[in-house]
Amino acid sequence: MLLPVLAIATAVSSAPIAADSSRWIVSNHGREAGDLVVVTRGDSAIVRFVFTDRNRGTRLEGRYRMDAKGNFIAGESRPVLADGSAGAPTDAFTVVGDSLKRGTVAMAIEKGAFVAGRSGTPWEQAKLVSWLLAQPNRTGKMFGNPNPVRAELVVDTTLRNGTKRQRARFVLLQTGNATPLGLWLDEKGSLLSGDVQWFITVRPDVVPLLPAFRAIELKYRAAQGEAMAAKAVTKTNGTVAITNGELFDSERGTMVSGQTVIVRDGRIAAVGPAASTTVPAGATVIDAAGKTIMPGMYEMHTHLQVSNQGALGLTQLMSGLTTARDLASDDDVAVSLRDRERQGKLAMPRTILAGFIEGPLKWAGPSAAVVATEAEARAWVARYDSLGYKQIKLYNVLHPDIVPTIAQEAHKRGMLLSGHIPRGLSMQAAVALGFDEVQHAAFFFSNWYQDSLYLPQMRAYSQVATAVAPSIDVNSPQMTGLVNYLRDHKTVIDGTFNLWIGGGGASVGAGGSTDQQKADSAYMNLIRKLYAGGVQLVAGTDNSSGSTYRRELEMYELAGIPRAKILQIATLDAARFMKEANDYGSVSVGKVADILVVGGKPMEKIGELQKIETVVRGGRLYKVSELQKLAFPRPASGASAAEGMTTAWWLGGPDDDH
Repeated sequence: MLLPVLAIATAVSSAPIAADSSRWIVSNHGREAGDLVVVTRGDSAIVRFVFTDRNRGTRLEGRYRMDAKGNFIAGESRPVLADGSAGAPTDAFTVVGDSLKRGTVAMAIEKGAFVAGRSGTPWEQAKLVSWLLAQPNRTGKMFGNPNPVRAELVVDTTLRNGTKRQRARFVLLQTGNATPLGLWLDEKGSLLSGDVQWFITVRPDVVPLLPAFRAIELKYRAAQGEAMAAKAVTKTNGTVAITNGELFDSERGTMVSGQTVIVRDGRIAAVGPAASTTVPAGATVIDAAGKTIMPGMYEMHTHLQVSNQGALGLTQLMSGLTTARDLASDDDVAVSLRDRERQGKLAMPRTILAGFIEGPLKWAGPSAAVVATEAEARAWVARYDSLGYKQIKLYNVLHPDIVPTIAQEAHKRGMLLSGHIPRGLSMQAAVALGFDEVQHAAFFFSNWYQDSLYLPQMRAYSQVATAVAPSIDVNSPQMTGLVNYLRDHKTVIDGTFNLWIGGGGASVGAGGSTDQQKADSAYMNLIRKLYAGGVQLVAGTDNSSGSTYRRELEMYELAGIPRAKILQIATLDAARFMKEANDYGSVSVGKVADILVVGGKPMEKIGELQKIETVVRGGRLYKVSELQKLAFPRPASGASAAEGMTTAWWLGGPDDDH
């Protein structure tokens, strides 16, 4: 379909310039989920990026004018509406001389800096990378980013594509934030493909090369992650002594004063009063006087990416997360990361894997495990079991008739079963069919509107929950009955409340619309009701960095859950649910040494968890100050790393709920 002409385009001359159109598809595990279409005419371009991710995904259009060097000198971003038309601009800018104007605000452009389009599509990212490849040392300045921006040319090769040969260059875009972005470009600097992820933007003619692209990228990122891990760990002789600290006893929910913990060869060798616990000769000593010693925490809802073996893994450790449960990722990536962390090759939390299974409708989630029959379901459960997965996670459009088969197969193999609530089922029905756990508190609100989720056109459960939460009485007989049902069936709730309360922002019940404040209140009341009703909670973020984990626990604190219980939820309760409390969840003799040293008192205020100073994971010692330097290199110009990431947000991509 021919896209509309640019509103910002230059005046048409007497000899019109022909339009040039290029298209890339968005591939979801081999299934086409949308496309990226770019129409250029002279110095103008329209970039439309639309794909379906469980009826969510990206729907945007950028309209640009560029100078002879490829710099964007005017542009606007628009949403693509349901009927395919472009909505009103959400952002617009123009470059005038040495400044960029956005509305009435003018900002100086540093000399020689590249001005990028704001929509953040892979086409715009490729424009920046192509420009960088032509700069000295492949390094330059980008407007809005305080850090030098660099294109790291990882691979420059030629691959056979049928009867043809394709020049392909894999480039990492280094912007100073935690996760470099990868792109595949051709010999002209044009986009071939995005990097390894669930949804890949790829030129149609090079789809057959995706397996080769993936193999090359995974090999490089693995080497990169192992090199970073070698820098991150603090060398010891295998023995660590944490002395004179205040110990949180997660088994009793109490604090014990003046304790020393001895770690030897990855396990806890001794715990006792500092005055009577001998520190072995040659041990690395951590003085915890005035500080809190506690077990490492469980991130119970994350999604592994290839970058988790690098800076994302470091950020999780910095947040005190020594165990992370992966609830959907590609199994080759997940298994590799799990195994290499076990071997001490990666600096990241220990990983528990849950196998992702989905149904075949057009709104299917991002997974290769798409099943339509009981035989296919059994085969996938068996495959996950053979790979050492501990759990199965079901998704939105799996047919309800297949759920009992999956539950039977999983439980027979000692695996837990959890997930989103599949189409047509209530929470009670899912539990009756075999669910041990439910992901996302939003299902408590969409639970009463199953038909509206899928008929006549699918709506994301999160959208339904957001719409109805402000009007739901959490203390109604119906909700009370649901909570009691879950308690009686010992169903665990992985609420990820941080996604919904405050609209996923920093505030709770303050600011935002009236409806958002009402929704905040409903979710907070739900936390109170679940805790008072005896329903077990586990704490997770649904992001890859663990950056909102403390916020999740703070939601519990605001809801009135005692802090000792909150810390138990984050540690021992999770270990017990995962049936591994013999080895994890407390600072006890014989258990694996997953330990935090906090320069504060989280038993007095959960926010004190921001003061984590030292992390021991499986006996390996990490200093948070050193992890910060590796994950967030000090930016130039004296600005903060956080400012850089905020300004150029599209370079890394936002977290999403899954």
